[in-house]
Amino acid sequence: MEQLHFITNLLGIKDTNITILDVLDAGTLKAIIAKLDCPAPKRPHCQGKMAKYDFQKESKIPYLECAGYKTLIRLRKPRFCCQDCGKMVVAETSLVKKNHQIATIVNQKIIQKLIEKVPMTAISESLSVSTSTVIRKLHEFKFKTDLSSLPTHNTVSRKAR
Repeated sequence: MEQLHFITNLLGIKDTNITILDVLDAGTLKAIIAKLDCPAPKRPHCQGKMAKYDFQKESKIPYLECAGYKTLIRLRKPRFCCQDCGKMVVAETSLVKKNHQIATIVNQKIIQKLIEKVPMTAISESLSVSTSTVIRKLHEFKFKTDLSSLPTHNTVSRKAR
């Protein structure tokens, strides 16, 4: 049990509701099977009581490399059903944003490598994400041109041929 606690510290997972159940070694990939245990939230719209639904949705979350191995977290998120309106809600964690499959730390690493001007294919291969994910992160940047340092007069010299 202490090894699993060491793994959460090594990966930098700060959410106390995530418990690691098992670690699978698949050659070039380490798969970490984890479970999210959290109390049932109140539904914000109808303030109804949520009941735990029997099915747990498993998310495959690519994570940073650990000890030279690509890491994949298979996180089981519990689903809750509102007893008043019948709406389904999946539990949330700080590891990934709502309705996302890529860890926030991987998104931060993509942005860091884009600032360092690493090629997009190298970023996607090293972080186990698609190139379209890297392009999507690049389009989130807002580039502003500084027009205060432009010259007031623009001279063009023409050569006679």
